[in-house]
Amino acid sequence: MYRVLIYENRKINPLIWNISSPELERGAFLDLFNYLDKNLGFYPDFESLQEPPKPSLTLEQISKLPEGRTKKEAFKEHEEYKSGLTEFRELQLQKKLYEQSKKGDANAAKKLLDHRKNYEYENWTINDVLSKEA
Repeated sequence: MYRVLIYENRKINPLIWNISSPELERGAFLDLFNYLDKNLGFYPDFESLQEPPKPSLTLEQISKLPEGRTKKEAFKEHEEYKSGLTEFRELQLQKKLYEQSKKGDANAAKKLLDHRKNYEYENWTINDVLSKEA
């Protein structure tokens, strides 16, 4: 029995790597990273990454507003900021992993691929395969 890394999407035939040893596994994840980066251009423009703008009012200021549309919009602005900040931090981590992967760090490539595994067209699996001799 051996292990394989399989990358597939609906537009191409599956790509398969033997990852039966630690060396093969490291090489396979670097190969997959490079394939996605060079051939498919899946990684965002990390250079244009910017923290989302802070809300115009603090939560304390919002709490003092009378009930109504303005207060609802101010709370909505805070929720959007929190969501944007979470996404920004995730992309900062991905940027760091991307830069390390570009330098040939297989562990960083695997971590980056793990983070993006459920993105459209970035799904991959590891499977055990029986050899013909078994």
